[in-house]
Parts: sequence; C-alpha cells; structure tokens
Amino acid sequence: MGTVIMEKENTQQIYSVEADSYDCIGCAIAKGELTPPGGTIYESRNIVLAADPEVPIPGFLIITGRRHVNSFSMLYKEEWLEIGEVISKAERAIKNLGLAQEITLVQEERSKHFHIWIFPTKDWMIEKFGRGVSSLRDISRYAMENATGSDWEEVEEAVREIRAEFYKGNYEY
Repeated sequence: MGTVIMEKENTQQIYSVEADSYDCIGCAIAKGELTPPGGTIYESRNIVLAADPEVPIPGFLIITGRRHVNSFSMLYKEEWLEIGEVISKAERAIKNLGLAQEITLVQEERSKHFHIWIFPTKDWMIEKFGRGVSSLRDISRYAMENATGSDWEEVEEAVREIRAEFYKGNYEY
C-alpha cells in the first residue's frame, strides 16, 4: 500500500491506499478496485466487510454498502437485515479473539458512501483519550499519524483471525 497525504477540512490526514486517490473509497472497495489490509472478511452482493484501509487499528472494521447511497435509511430491507447479521458476527469474532471488550458502531450521513464503523475499544484508547464517540476522530488521527509497518501487519493478522472466527461461528439469530 502506498501512502497518500490529502487535505481534508483544513487538517492533514494520512490515507493508506493503493493509488493516488479515489473519488469514493467506498465505491472502490465495493468494486474491488481497492484491497483493504488483509483483504475482505465477508462479501455479498449487498455489502463488504473489511478492515479500515486508512486507520491501522487491529479489529477496526468497516461494512461498506455496494450501492452508492449515504444513509441507512436508503438501504433496502434485504441490505439492512444482512448488515445486522454481519455486525453481530463481526462483533462476536472481535470479542472472542480478545481484540476488544467493547465495540462502538458509527454511521454518519455526511460521508459520500454508506458505511458503518465497527470500532474496537482498546485499553490504550481509554488511557489516552477516554471513552465515548467524541474521541473516535482523535483516536483515528493518532493511529494514522503514528502508524508503522508493524501496525499494518497487526491489522492484516487481525483480519485473518477475524475471518476464521467469523466463518467458524455458527451463530443462531
């Protein structure tokens, strides 16, 4: 993965992506043009589950819709039912592997492309930034600015472990 520095809302953020830029990272992931770290965990005709391609935090996953919409309310029933099942399985996998004790789910409509963050809470995050949704941007920025090659290797390893756990579990709903 190459590193691209982009200006966003007057702050410099580092994106780890395979090309210089994408009009829509969500579409690039959904179309298979951008390979997230470790590859995908789950894919269907509706959604893709993978590690965040920008923030190197093991267990930080993103569900991306295949359709280019920006809100949960714009999804079809089939899509949101599948998303609920995938969130449940992903959260269980993350917790079973000890990657986090708590998960925060985030979906905001100002993004160009529908996605849900499955954000793990880790001890270092609580120690440095406290708890709560308000700290997620600071945590993400810190992880990007302090990323090393070994951080991305840990993300890839977490993806392999989550993928195995995701498909191992025969969860009933």
